Amino acid sequence: MTDRADSTVRRTLATLRSRRYAVYVGGLVVVGLAVTVGPSWTRTPAVVAALTVMCTTYLAELAGHARTVRAETAVTAVAVAGIAVGAYVLVEVSRVGGALFVLGGVLFFRAAITTGGDKGE
Repeated sequence: MTDRADSTVRRTLATLRSRRYAVYVGGLVVVGLAVTVGPSWTRTPAVVAALTVMCTTYLAELAGHARTVRAETAVTAVAVAGIAVGAYVLVEVSRVGGALFVLGGVLFFRAAITTGGDKGE
């Protein structure tokens, strides 16, 4: 079952990486529309969802630059959850607190991947 989950994570990251420009532009459009014309109760969920997908896409790009990637499914899930919570806290509660959550999510993701070769690369 772990191999299947790991394979799903790899496919998802590869899909996000290959469509990164569409994800980034689409995310900006969603955020822009939610903030300007969306009702107030839809702003936060729309912004959090868009930022979560955009941040996960960036993490997929980081994973793509590593020589060998072994995604630990649980740690990857914690990283995405940290980014989602951080995006919500950033928008609704505190910019500093939200930034710390997002940073924590990125650090958890970096812990989930292992790179091959020299440590300086």
